Amino acid sequence: MNDEPPMPIFTGAELALADTVILLMKVMSMHGIIDSAAILTVFDDLEQRYRQQNLPGAAAMADYLRQHAGSADRETLVRTRPALQELPRDPA
Repeated sequence: MNDEPPMPIFTGAELALADTVILLMKVMSMHGIIDSAAILTVFDDLEQRYRQQNLPGAAAMADYLRQHAGSADRETLVRTRPALQELPRDPA
């Protein structure tokens, strides 16, 4: 028999808010502001903490965020500054 409580059902508003957070994190990751691996670590830590505190809904949301926010790939990285070789040279 499974001892874990059933997966909570999130409302549309909760999922919309979670997906907004995910979108913001992916954009920050694509710009190199935050690291995708760090996102996974933070949400994994939150999920474990919520499970220890017997907060299954919060743990499930942390799991949802971890699964969907941490998958930014290197092909989507946006360079915000030109590479050194692309900088204009001083004619002096």
